[in-house]
Amino acid sequence: MSEQRPKVVFVVLDAFPFSGVDPNWTPCLFELAQEGGIAQKGGEAVLSASTYPNHASLITGAMPFEHGIFTSHSWLTEEPVPAKEAGPACRTLFDDCRDAQKRAIAIVGDQNLVGVCGARAAAAHWPNNGDLPESAPRGRLGYGADRGVVGAFDELDPMSADFTFVQLDEVDTERHLRGPWNDDVREQCRLTDSALGELLERFRSMWSEMVIIVVSDHDHEKVESGAVDLKSHVFKNNLNVQIDHDGTSALVVGLIDHSQLLDFPSVVGAQTVGPDRNLVWGDPGIQFGQDWNLAAQHGSPRTAKQLAVVGGGHPEARRLGNLIQASRPQCTEWAHWIRRLLVLDRHSFEP
Repeated sequence: MSEQRPKVVFVVLDAFPFSGVDPNWTPCLFELAQEGGIAQKGGEAVLSASTYPNHASLITGAMPFEHGIFTSHSWLTEEPVPAKEAGPACRTLFDDCRDAQKRAIAIVGDQNLVGVCGARAAAAHWPNNGDLPESAPRGRLGYGADRGVVGAFDELDPMSADFTFVQLDEVDTERHLRGPWNDDVREQCRLTDSALGELLERFRSMWSEMVIIVVSDHDHEKVESGAVDLKSHVFKNNLNVQIDHDGTSALVVGLIDHSQLLDFPSVVGAQTVGPDRNLVWGDPGIQFGQDWNLAAQHGSPRTAKQLAVVGGGHPEARRLGNLIQASRPQCTEWAHWIRRLLVLDRHSFEP
């Protein structure tokens, strides 16, 4: 007898440290890892190692040069478009579920992710159209609090969904404000793990049908006060490129030699991320653009490690768990694995 295809719950715990799973502080994540598996060395983010390019890659399986979102902007043309307005320029899991007549839902704490992930194509999403309700609880940086996601979850009828996408935001806020790792961050990890447990409890009656995938989008690193303005360097030197600062990295848009990038102030590394698109970064502690008075930031390759945990009662959970334990998962691989689990592949490449 062939196995019933699973239902998939795909959860992003924004900025959750890849090594933060602990049986005492994060029992939900720990138990999931026992059922399926955990990537001990973490998964690998796309660059820039920040929220919007990685969410776009998680939901499409594409690299930034394909979906267009390199930073908080889409850069498919020579002018930036806010990522929440542009959305991914290629198919998402929501598109594939719709075309395969499978029910997909999305519920996110960072309201901008509705647009970034193309979640309007889901059968249902929250917050509606990416507008956080006035009554919704907010974290200290203005995004939806974890308890708001939990409170709104049942509005989307998750039990009937084939694919459920969830984002919890508050660990990212705490790390930005408090630093990469300390007692306050560990306490927020505990609270977010508890919120995750509340969400997953909805599925206990059908656990044998479930594959639960929990990842983060990026890590964090400590930053020093002050910021390096690469735009002023470009202006002073009359360089024909544009700069998009992104925490501890910056995107350089335009044709430029690699050697010139390393002559930029405080830049110690550069990597091509698309046609005429290069990401640059500095030494630990250096941030670019504006000093937002944050204790930690992300963007550089040093923040590219992702949490990666798989659990659930369906046999595919153990198979996928074994896979991520044997080989470090790439950010772009999750969407392809989910397409296989939900039998979406034949729909993924249709016009």
